[in-house]
Amino acid sequence: MRVFGQWSVRHRKWVIGAWVALLLLLAGVATLAGGQDYKNSISLPESDSQTAQAITRDAFPTAAGDVDRIVIHSTSGALTDPATRDRVQPMLKQVAELPRVVSVTDPYANRDQAISKDGKTAFATVTFDATADELPKQAVSRVIETAQSARAPALEVELGGQAIEQSASSGPGPLLAIGLAAPVLVLLLLFGSVTAMLMPLLTALVALGAGFCVNALITHVMDLGTSSEAIASMIALGVGVDYSLFIVSRFRDLLAEGADPRKAAAEAVNTAGRAVLFAGGIVVFALLVLLLFGVSITSGIAVASAVEVFFTMVAALTLLPAVLSLLGHRVNSLRVPGRRVTRSTGISPRSAAWSRLIQRRRWVATSGVLALMVLLSLPVLDLHQGNPDAGTDPPSSTSYKAYHLLADGFGPGFNGPLQLVATLPAPSDPGVLTSLADTIAADTGVASVGVPRVNPDGTVAVLSVTPTTSPQAAATADLVHRLRDTVIPRATAETGVHVHVGGPTAGFIDLSEKLGSRFLPFIAVVLAIGFVLLLLLFRSLAIPLTAAVLNLLSISAALGVVGFVFKHGLTGLPPAPVSFAVPVMMFAIVFGLSTDYQVFLLTRVQEEWLTHHDNARAVRDGMGRVNGVITGAAVIMIAVFGSFALGGELLFQQIGIGFAVAVALDAFLLRFVLVPAVMHILGDRNWRLPRQLIRLPRIHLEPLPSPATAEQGTKGNADA
Repeated sequence: MRVFGQWSVRHRKWVIGAWVALLLLLAGVATLAGGQDYKNSISLPESDSQTAQAITRDAFPTAAGDVDRIVIHSTSGALTDPATRDRVQPMLKQVAELPRVVSVTDPYANRDQAISKDGKTAFATVTFDATADELPKQAVSRVIETAQSARAPALEVELGGQAIEQSASSGPGPLLAIGLAAPVLVLLLLFGSVTAMLMPLLTALVALGAGFCVNALITHVMDLGTSSEAIASMIALGVGVDYSLFIVSRFRDLLAEGADPRKAAAEAVNTAGRAVLFAGGIVVFALLVLLLFGVSITSGIAVASAVEVFFTMVAALTLLPAVLSLLGHRVNSLRVPGRRVTRSTGISPRSAAWSRLIQRRRWVATSGVLALMVLLSLPVLDLHQGNPDAGTDPPSSTSYKAYHLLADGFGPGFNGPLQLVATLPAPSDPGVLTSLADTIAADTGVASVGVPRVNPDGTVAVLSVTPTTSPQAAATADLVHRLRDTVIPRATAETGVHVHVGGPTAGFIDLSEKLGSRFLPFIAVVLAIGFVLLLLLFRSLAIPLTAAVLNLLSISAALGVVGFVFKHGLTGLPPAPVSFAVPVMMFAIVFGLSTDYQVFLLTRVQEEWLTHHDNARAVRDGMGRVNGVITGAAVIMIAVFGSFALGGELLFQQIGIGFAVAVALDAFLLRFVLVPAVMHILGDRNWRLPRQLIRLPRIHLEPLPSPATAEQGTKGNADA
């Protein structure tokens, strides 16, 4: 890395120019390609719901677009009153004439099914010419505006459906702005200089710009949703500022020791840059392992996040040292009044006192932290996972209001009907469909079954089944399994009819089960490879084993907090299940971030160990030298992730809270309490490696103090 750092510094103007040219080139190519082409669809190859969707698309091409609802509710009088009817029907005709709208049903033409029994709530079905992810936001917004133009003091008009919900999403923009404000304050307090504060932020923003352009190009070759880019930006902003923080901190330390700015920049890459390269690689690897699930939503998040994290890592290792070498001592300019520019790695009296306290009370600290982590993890045992429906949207949203109007007027299951798609033999017996509908209607979990709709060729029929429970209820998932496993097979035995259970509700149930079935193998793969990498890095069995346990503890505790918070609706949103994708993403990303802190902390501890082979002193001094930097890095990460919890969208809230809690627990409880306590308990066994493994390859993230010391360290690591 020293040669690489020297090259970046020696060609600093070329490096800076190359980054400017790269940004302009990527922005130009992305613009020529048509910008972003986000698709919020979910692909589940070979699933029953996906098969149902494909058959419907082929058999009913004009009805394969997104289906949404306009919900009308009268607070005074019946909807059938002439004045109300004269206000509603012209509005429905106007909606039917809008671009991208195929048809709009008239509730007055089908009163028994489209108007509630009390006559106060009705719905009109709007069928678009494309799926929700393919519809332009402007077209959906025009439908909302036109429908709500019929509102009156005694007449509520709300809309629900996938296209409606997606059009209301504000995206990550405002949250990113909040996420940027917190690092500014933390860096100003940490560095005491405006110039030093700007270095990590500008480096991260340049990397985010490059990653955003590349992801815009990727949207044309694979499915990336708007949530994928939002999550990727959140992760990249957090790790990007952290990686640059470590480089800037080491650069300033070297300047304070009297190093020449060019040598200081190159040496910062040679030392802190090694840890950044290793840690960034771990995060990218953990993200890409999500591709093993074979699901479009997790694959999109994995690729988008990996791209942006990669650019933050490369920018920290190339662009940042080039700029720092130009700035030199001016990196400490524009000092903050009342704050003195300090070195970041000196051992403060407070850090020294804390280290001695942990050493003296190591057993108490270990048992106390473990007990707390287990307590926080308990809600995982009763974790309710599912796809949060519109009933968990912000209460002020039209989709939330439409959801509850339909639930009150027609029952909770009306918001998530199942779509049964039957392929019929030729010739088909109409009585089979009638018998199938009657059998399904007899199930206790079914509220109603619609009239079968057969395509013109007579080869495919579609039945709408309304459950008695809401889309996110566990009983609805049980109904889907019961229909597939027993009810439908018995009703269609020896008839030649094959039935598939589809619709959005069934699709999300299939997705949840696919992710769940591959979750444990995914955890095993990530932990195994992480174990091997840390084994090679630290040449110790104790350290990678401890890291694996700590990763599981931090993730399970954070997931327990998320489950408890959203089960009881503590964020201001209604109580909701934990989204099916949250545990998977939390494990992949928190594993990478947790390994980051482990590497940054223990490389400095290992450096002290190789210098004097005193474990207690190595733990005390190593922690003391990185305490302030890692604390600042953790606070920045918590602030960035926590800013996403301020948004009104449930997925962003769950991910933001989950990541922020995981980082807080990992940085302040595990790294600064449990890790040193356990290392004091193990003593020299932290650094032992069985003789059978002594020939393993070596990885050094810090230059060895001297050849003689390195040789001593080699001998000391062998467990005789």
